[in-house]
Amino acid sequence: MQYITSSDFHLTDTAVALGKFEGIHRGHQLLLHEIIRQEDRQLKSVVFTFDMPPRFALSGDMGYQQLFTKEERHTILERMGIDVLIEYPFTRDFAALSPEEFVRDILVGKAGAKVVVVGTDFRFGKKRSGGVEDLERYSRDLGYELIVIDKLKEDHKDISSSRIRDLLMEGKMEDVTHLLGRGFSLAGPVIHGKALGRTINIPTANQQPEEGKLTPPNGVYVSRVHLGDEVCYGITNVGVKPTVDDSCKKGVETYIFDFDRDVYDQFIEVELLHYCRPEMRFESVDALKEQMQMDIQFGKSYVKGVDL
Repeated sequence: MQYITSSDFHLTDTAVALGKFEGIHRGHQLLLHEIIRQEDRQLKSVVFTFDMPPRFALSGDMGYQQLFTKEERHTILERMGIDVLIEYPFTRDFAALSPEEFVRDILVGKAGAKVVVVGTDFRFGKKRSGGVEDLERYSRDLGYELIVIDKLKEDHKDISSSRIRDLLMEGKMEDVTHLLGRGFSLAGPVIHGKALGRTINIPTANQQPEEGKLTPPNGVYVSRVHLGDEVCYGITNVGVKPTVDDSCKKGVETYIFDFDRDVYDQFIEVELLHYCRPEMRFESVDALKEQMQMDIQFGKSYVKGVDL
């Protein structure tokens, strides 16, 4: 997949999906499948989004946490078979473009759009003043086809990133998985921890969430682990490990079932499938070990009992 992160590019003959694509949930996937379908017309599939959430540039709100990091979004789109990902620099100058300037100079002039795919509520241009009706009007002069995709609903409510965020913060991982169309994941290299797990014969793979990554409530989760093309299952603790660590630094620690290989520095992806219990402080390491054994048994039973 071609990955463009600057404003200096020129593409031709493309089908472009426009949006923030924070969650790449099932609703977003309707747009993405549509541009992939346009490849039958010899058009390259292009996702046009931004290098940062617009609120960062417009309000300075840098505390906003995202469902997926840019690297995770890149991986998801590449797996889907998208040809080009554009993360356009979202600057104040860009935000000041009129709707017509954006479509004429960037969408058609730079991205080479022959087909444009958006959702019904898509807004663009200065102060979000442009909408679907403007894209339709400009299409006649600029020579592209507009395809508008209706919002996907579940239980009479829109599938949206904000809805998924709310469910995630409640630890409702099965509902999150259903709306995303895949498990919510935490991806990154395995780092060195304090190696306590090895001393109690429960070795774990430790990760540090990227800054700006939204994480669910601290606690223990049944997880699915991707190591390259290999898929395993395990139990993951998200939190600060209060029994053995006083640093209060949030981390992700996964015990992979029936696995005993050195994976330090390897990139792994951990999907959180089910919330088991909150993170707890135990009176002793022995009490922690006993609870972890119970968590492991529960996790193995959960994996066997669910069609994954």
